[in-house]
Amino acid sequence: MKANSFYILAFFAGSSVANTVQQYPFVHPMSAAKETTLYGKYLHLTDIHMDKHYLVGATIKSDCHREPKKHKKKKEREGLLAGYWGAPGMGCDSPSRLVYHSIDYIANEWKDKIDFVIWTGDNARHDGDAYITRTKEEIVGYNVEIAALLKNAFRLENNRTLPIVPCIVANEDLPLGNNDVHPHNELRGIKRNPQLLEFSEMWSDFIPPKQLKAFKRGGYFAVDVVPGLRVLSLNSLYFFGSNDVVNSCSDENGPGAKHIKWMKKQLKRARRDGFKVIIIGHVPPTIKTFKDSCLDDYIKVSTKYADIITGHMYGHANMDHFQVLTRDVPYDRNSSQMEIQKDTGRFISTLRKQYKNVKKVRDTQELVVVHIAPPMLPLFYPTFRINEYESNINSARFGDWLKYTQWYTNLTHWNNAKHPFTGKHLKPEFEIEYSTDETYNMTDLTANSWLDFAEKIASKEGKPLWKTYLANMFVQTNNDWYGQSIPIQQPTIGWLDWFYNHFFQ
Repeated sequence: MKANSFYILAFFAGSSVANTVQQYPFVHPMSAAKETTLYGKYLHLTDIHMDKHYLVGATIKSDCHREPKKHKKKKEREGLLAGYWGAPGMGCDSPSRLVYHSIDYIANEWKDKIDFVIWTGDNARHDGDAYITRTKEEIVGYNVEIAALLKNAFRLENNRTLPIVPCIVANEDLPLGNNDVHPHNELRGIKRNPQLLEFSEMWSDFIPPKQLKAFKRGGYFAVDVVPGLRVLSLNSLYFFGSNDVVNSCSDENGPGAKHIKWMKKQLKRARRDGFKVIIIGHVPPTIKTFKDSCLDDYIKVSTKYADIITGHMYGHANMDHFQVLTRDVPYDRNSSQMEIQKDTGRFISTLRKQYKNVKKVRDTQELVVVHIAPPMLPLFYPTFRINEYESNINSARFGDWLKYTQWYTNLTHWNNAKHPFTGKHLKPEFEIEYSTDETYNMTDLTANSWLDFAEKIASKEGKPLWKTYLANMFVQTNNDWYGQSIPIQQPTIGWLDWFYNHFFQ
């Protein structure tokens, strides 16, 4: 059976894959709040980008899809072919075996220690191979398959599944990512949008029944993940500057303006209910990624309800970092999140200038801190994030973001790791990359703490910590990917030392 046939059957024939995992119905713990034990932790997954066409031994140039020509010499190909578990740093997407293993590994280690999962999009492979173009059926197939994987992996005893909160915008999944819709980056604001109706069926287990109407209308919804803590899942495609089929938020009748109106209503309701809120989406709000009027509205709403918003969690940009938003903080309008891979040095320089400017404006401007988690996709090394929040319901700080621990797996090592007797590839294990308390000495992750941290790493005294922050931004990798903008060939010093001395001394 051809791949496209599988995808069509998986979704259009009654979503048989999804139905298989519904033997254990999704039951939200809010329905049995008295029995819910809070662990004060939750998982953040983003940018999975599964690629069923990934081929071990394929060339990087072919997006890891085709083997090299036979006349190529082996020595010339060494280290430049697709590895068993992936091709870290080379721009290829995630092989299916890596996705299946990683989700199972994370669930086995953490499903009994966390309260919920946020999942900020991009499940489908990128559309970079002109010889194997993506189809709508293929995109649907990836989303159906990964949704089923997550539901099955995070199934607990007593017929219960951990709350899994996706988001529908810009990068493949419900976390309707920009790669999860077809055409790429486009989602029209029309009544009974067929793509939203499809996703509402596909992810019906993730969306509370009372929120289905809002989701079918705009691809956004709210869910109470634990008593007193609510997640707003945004559809950032209606704010996304690359989505030319919808108007800006200044159009009162446009989908972007209606989305902002919904966001205000939900935050007002949360404050009235005494809830704290986590905001998630796929494409992070920046001056380049969002339409101007949508970014202005986002900042206004976020600052108005800053007392109840504990964090803004996004994916899409792939590099582990945070942005500080305000209309008066300077940004490089010629540098976008999507251009990071083309000019890393410029992006980092702009980011550090943004942090330096915080000291000048924080006493006169209301600032919004937005967090971009690194991907499971092995653009660098695959990652996941465990966040911790105040779970004492009697505390005035209940729901506040306290810390996170970033985990990763070194695929360079695991691609070469084999059993000494059988010769079979060993399965990757994840290890701690860093934690905000021990590595950054942060006592909590409130907006003020992040602004303090921004000031610190932008100062002369914070030079060592800035270099640590850069290493974490690239998930401890150092490979040809950086060579696109950072000449790392100097033999006497490490690339981080060279980069720092070159740009910031």
